[in-house]
Amino acid sequence: MSSGEKQITIKEASLTNNCPECYNATGLTLTFYQKQIENRWFKKVTAEVSNTLRCSKCNSTIYPVKWTDEIESVLEYYSKTISPAPTSLRLSGLSLALLFVIVVAVAGGFAVIHYVR
Repeated sequence: MSSGEKQITIKEASLTNNCPECYNATGLTLTFYQKQIENRWFKKVTAEVSNTLRCSKCNSTIYPVKWTDEIESVLEYYSKTISPAPTSLRLSGLSLALLFVIVVAVAGGFAVIHYVR
């Protein structure tokens, strides 16, 4: 199982605003991501949502410093329409097996202590 953080795409929208780099009106794509953490013990979906704005015509990422007022208003609109997955934590099979072994060991320990008395 891979380990680390992933950015899962939750929404993608094509914008008709002019690109601040190449001024083309048909190449901007706004993508929203939700952060997911996964390792051998658990898989966690976080509430953290991020976005990127890319132009497919000039193949560049448009950073917030270059955003126009129009781009910001469109971003604000789309931010209200996204539906991120609810936050969750799911234990892996390895975690569940380890938890089971610990519970059995503790229960066995209590049984031995009770039997010795």
